[in-house]
Amino acid sequence: MTECVTFMRLLSKKYNLDVHVYPSKEGVVVLKYYNLLKEVKDNFSKLSPEKGPNAPFIAGKIALGTYEFFLIAPATANTVAKMAYGIADSLITNSAAQAMKANVPVYIFPVDQKEGEIMTTLPDGRALKLRIRKEDADNVETLRGMRGINVLSRVHEVKDVVEQHS
Repeated sequence: MTECVTFMRLLSKKYNLDVHVYPSKEGVVVLKYYNLLKEVKDNFSKLSPEKGPNAPFIAGKIALGTYEFFLIAPATANTVAKMAYGIADSLITNSAAQAMKANVPVYIFPVDQKEGEIMTTLPDGRALKLRIRKEDADNVETLRGMRGINVLSRVHEVKDVVEQHS
């Protein structure tokens, strides 16, 4: 989460982007946990937390062509699984489904991409070893095969997306 926020802040300043942040309800909890909520509020033009699957009404803005692309970063295993199985019952999954219908490119940076163990950093700086499940990695592969979905392997690939749409 920290890497995504920091990188997007740097890109938004470098390319003078108008970044709108629509965190899920749980995303707000994680931003607070990592002490990033104030940074997001201070550095991005719009912060609109999820109130429901269609609130705020991003799907309408996507359909009207307000956004050149829809970026989901980071994407939890839960969000990836829902998208892989066509479930659109949250703000993020519903908006992604609408973007695919409207031919607006969807870029997604899943956190659980390859089966095996990874190291992550907790908010207090300690390292934590996590095991990525085969099922979660398989769902990412399903997304790679979906029309309109572009899976990013590293958060730094967001720079290529921004440059492509600038």
